[in-house]
This record gives sequence, C-alpha cells and structure tokens, in this order.
Amino acid sequence: MYSIYYIGAQNSERIDFCQWPYMVTGGDLFDGEFDAIEDDDRIQGWERKITSKKLSIEIRAVGVSLEQAIDQLENVAEKDVLNTTPGRLYVGSSYMKGWLVGTTKDRWLQDLDSISNELTFKSDYPYWITEEEFRLHKKGSESSEAMEWLEFPYDVPYEFSKVRNLQYINNSNYTASGFKMIIYGPCINPLIRIAGHIYELRTTLYDGEYAVIDSSTRYAKDRKIIKVKSDGTEENLFNSKNNESSIWEKIPAGLSIVSWNGAFGFDIILFNERGTPRWTSR
Repeated sequence: MYSIYYIGAQNSERIDFCQWPYMVTGGDLFDGEFDAIEDDDRIQGWERKITSKKLSIEIRAVGVSLEQAIDQLENVAEKDVLNTTPGRLYVGSSYMKGWLVGTTKDRWLQDLDSISNELTFKSDYPYWITEEEFRLHKKGSESSEAMEWLEFPYDVPYEFSKVRNLQYINNSNYTASGFKMIIYGPCINPLIRIAGHIYELRTTLYDGEYAVIDSSTRYAKDRKIIKVKSDGTEENLFNSKNNESSIWEKIPAGLSIVSWNGAFGFDIILFNERGTPRWTSR
C-alpha cells in the first residue's frame, strides 16, 4: 500500500492517513484529467486548472480519543487555509501542493468510537511532483575527489568523467523539469552550464552564505532568487541574474553535462511533474 500523508506548511506537522487514528478507505488521488486549451473550436494544447481531489478516511479512537483525532486533523488543515500557504499531500514519493479545504463526516450522531470522513483537497498547481537531488562539490573537497573518476551510465563521445569540474546529472523524468538550485559560498559571480545552458548570478557569496534559485512555482512572478546570510537573514537577488540567459530554463530529461569553474559547490533539486502520482518509487 502506498504511504499517504499530509505535511502542513506552518510547522511541518504530519497527518498520516495510513496509520491509526486515520486510515484511508478510498478516493480519487490516482485519477487525473488535463483541460483543453481551445481556440476557434480547435485544441491548441493542454493544461491543468484548479483541481479538487477526494480522500476518504476512517477516523478511529486509537491512541487518542476520537474528538482529539478530529481536532488535530482540522487544526493542521485550517492553519494552512487561513494563512493561504499550501501544504503537501503525499502519495508515496510524489506530492501535490494545496489545501485540505473540505470535510464531510458520516455517522457522527451515533455513539461510536469511529466515523467516516471524506476530505477535499484543492490545488492551483495540480501536478504530482517527485524530487530528484544531485550534489556537485567544490574542487579539492574530499567528496569531489571521490567523484572525479565517476563512470557514466553509458558511452559518451569523450571521457567526461575524468575531467575535473565536468559532471553529469540524469533527469529520470520523461520531460524537462523545474528545479531549485542552491549555490554555496564563498564565490564570485557563480556560473553553471547545464546541457549547454548558462545559469549565472552576478553577485558575491561569502563564506557561510548561500544562494537559492527556486523555479518550483507555476508563475514566473512568484519565483525567487535569494541570498541567505550566515546569520539567517535573506536578501533578494532577483536583479542579480544574468538576463541574457534565462535562469528559469528547465533542465531537460535524460543525461545532461554540468560544467563550472570548481570554485564552489552546489545542489540541484529537480521537480519532476506528472498528472497522476508515480506508481513506482523512481
């Protein structure tokens, strides 16, 4: 059985729907449909609009009272709704961002230690996301030395794996993916090439600082580039991006060569999106 659970946005509180006092009994989480983009009575493309999903659960007085179990679930859900900050509904390794906005209860008039509850989850970004992480290390670090002779999964024209500061990432998705990139200081004007595309910030990161390039949202206006200083304060770096090469360019599916000057390390987290949750873990 797939693990199904909700992580609240406020305090990362977790509601596990596959462990009492909550147990999933049904729903439409594995169903999905794309909406047609029409023009002149022709389909021009496909998109996913605001979507509601149903999750049927049983709530039972196991470990806590029935009343406590109900209140705990609704407290976590409503904090995210009232703050308009989406939580994450997980199915296995995939998650969708959104809110638990509805609850319909059955048998509540009877004196029982359990009730049936249908939850409504609503998302304005109705894609199931599986994250894939890669860590690329600063030249000269112990980790980079261990990776220097990294073997590629199949033959490439040159022995890239034996060249410093030239590595690869393998996007397992069937299409290009959005990403989060975390660049660690100290460094000046960090520039990274992935599949020949340049991602560059024209800024200085000091020791203990890092920059985050986050393209994980649907709308470009909501994307962010920040510097996190050693004391935890943040600085907006949006205007420090190289505007001659889109910093939001998605990372293609399959194998991509990654190159940089080796003076800094960085992480890449891919957001692999699907219309339905993955049936496999990878």
